[in-house]
Amino acid sequence: MRWTIRIRVLYQAFFLFVFVWLLDRLAAGDPRAFPYTVFHHGDPLSATGTALAAGTIPGALAWSAALIGLTLLLGRVFCGWVCPLGTLQQLASFLFSGRSRRESLLVNRHRRWYALKYYALAALLVGALAGTLQTGVLDPLSLTARGLASGVWPVLPGGRPVPGGWLAALLLLGIVVASRWIPRLFCRAFCPLGALLGVFARFAVFRIHRGDDACNSCTLCAFACQGADEPLGRHRVGECMVCLNCVSACPESAIGYRALPPLPQPPPPDLSRRTLVGTVLTSLAVAPLLRAAGGGRATARAGLLRPPGALAENGFLERCVKCSLCQQACPTGAIQPAIAQAGVEGFWTPVIVPRRGWCEFACTRCGEVCPTSAITRLSAARKTGYDGKPPVRIGTAFVDRGRCLPWAMQTPCIVCEEMCPTDPKAIWLEAAVETARDGSERRLQRPRVEPARCVGCGICENKCPVGEDAAIRVTSVGETRNPLNRLLAGEPPS
Repeated sequence: MRWTIRIRVLYQAFFLFVFVWLLDRLAAGDPRAFPYTVFHHGDPLSATGTALAAGTIPGALAWSAALIGLTLLLGRVFCGWVCPLGTLQQLASFLFSGRSRRESLLVNRHRRWYALKYYALAALLVGALAGTLQTGVLDPLSLTARGLASGVWPVLPGGRPVPGGWLAALLLLGIVVASRWIPRLFCRAFCPLGALLGVFARFAVFRIHRGDDACNSCTLCAFACQGADEPLGRHRVGECMVCLNCVSACPESAIGYRALPPLPQPPPPDLSRRTLVGTVLTSLAVAPLLRAAGGGRATARAGLLRPPGALAENGFLERCVKCSLCQQACPTGAIQPAIAQAGVEGFWTPVIVPRRGWCEFACTRCGEVCPTSAITRLSAARKTGYDGKPPVRIGTAFVDRGRCLPWAMQTPCIVCEEMCPTDPKAIWLEAAVETARDGSERRLQRPRVEPARCVGCGICENKCPVGEDAAIRVTSVGETRNPLNRLLAGEPPS
C-alpha cells in the first residue's frame, strides 16, 4: 500500500506549490481573475470567527462549508493532504529528524497537553463572540501567508522590507523547525483550525480501522503515525490527519481505511472542564481589554490610514484575519502591517504607510483579494469618483510649512503638485516673491492643499524630497469610512 503515501505526497506537493505560486503571482500583479484567495475562502475557522464577531458570513467564505462536509465524510484530510503549513512541517520532520524507532514510538504517543489546541479554539471563538477577532493569529493559512509575505518575499531580489516582518518569519520558522523533535507539533497541540476540524472528524464516515485478529502488535503503525492518534490503541478519530502511513506500514494488512467501520465510540479530547471554563472566562475578560488598549476603536487616530474601501474601524476589526494578502497585492508596497498604529487589537492588520508607498489612484487590488470583505471591493470608477459620486478618501494631506522647501527655505520645489493624481489637482501652487538674505528677489511657488479634492493617496508624501519626516504628510482626517473623522467640527460627511 505504499502507493497511498506516494499519492498523498503528490497532493501535498501540489497544494503547497499552488499556495506559494498564488502568493508569488499576487505580488507580481497578475490579472485579477486569478483565484488568489481560494485557500482562505475555504477556511472554516475564518468563517466561524467572522460569523461570531460580525454577525454575518461574507458570501465567499461559504465555501468553508464544503471543507466541513469533506471532513464529515473523510476526516481531517485537509490537515494531512492539503494544508501548506502541515506539509512544511512534515517535510522538516522528514529531512531533519534523526530519531530511532524507539524514540519515534515515544514522541508519537498522544499527550494530554495536545488538547491545548481546543483551549486555543475556545478562547479565539469566545473572543470573536465578544467582538475581538483574533483567529488569524494562529490560523495556519493566515499564519503561513503572513510569514511568507512578510518574512520571505522581502529578502528575495526586488523585495521590500516589512516592518516587524521578522516576527512573522520567526513564528513560521519556529513552527517548522519544531517538527525536528516532534512531528507536526503545531498541528498536534496548537492549531485551532485542526481542533475545529477534529470536532467534525469525530463523526466522519471513513475512518482508520484496526482488525484485532490480524494485528500482531508490531507497533509499526504507531512508528509511522503523523497525528499521535493512537492507531494501535483506542483510535482517536479527531486527531487523525488521514496520512494513511499506518495503513501502508502494517505488514499484516490489519489496518484499513473504510466507511463506517465497527468502532467503539472514539475517546473525547482530553479536556479539563475547569480549565475550559477558565479559558472561556479569561477570553471574555481579555476581549474588552484588547478593544480598549491603544484608545479603543471609536478614537480616530491621525496615523491610522486604512486601505481604500476598508470598513469603519469597528466592522474592519470584526472581519480582518491578518492574512497579509492585501499587503502582498499592493503594487507600491504602501500597505504594511500595523505594529503600533492600531493598538493591541489591531496588531498586524493592514495600514497604509505613505513613506513606503502610495495608494495608486485607480488601483483596487486590496479589496479584490480580501477574503473576509474587511476591505470592500471597489470599481476604479467608484474609488476615483469618476462615477459622479465623491471619491473614496483615505485621509487628507497637510503641508508642514516649517519643513517645506518653498515655505521655509526659499528653495524652489513643486514635486508634490506634480505628483498629485486628482483632476483638478488637490495641490495647487501659490506664486510668491521673497527677498533673499543677499537682497535679491526670489520667485517661488508655494504648495497649498484643497481638502475637498484630496483623497489622501499619499503620493505627495512619498515623493517629497525632504528627508526624515516629509514636508507634506497625510493623516486620516476626512476619511470616507468614518463620517465623524472630519476636518472641521460639524462639517457634513462627503
